[in-house]
Amino acid sequence: MANSNAGQQPDVKAEMQAEEWYDLLPIEKKLIGFSLGLGILLLVVFIVSFKMI
Repeated sequence: MANSNAGQQPDVKAEMQAEEWYDLLPIEKKLIGFSLGLGILLLVVFIVSFKMI
C-alpha cells in the first residue's frame, strides 16, 4: 500500500517544477512599478522633511 503513491511522485515533482516560474501579468508589472515608485517617493519626502526639522 505504501508503494501505490510511488509512481505518482515523479509526475507531481515535474509538474511543480514546470509551474515554478511564469511570466508576470501586465497588471502585476504595473502594480510593482507603482509600489516601487511610491516607496521611493515617500522615502525621499521623509528624508527631506526630517532634514528640514
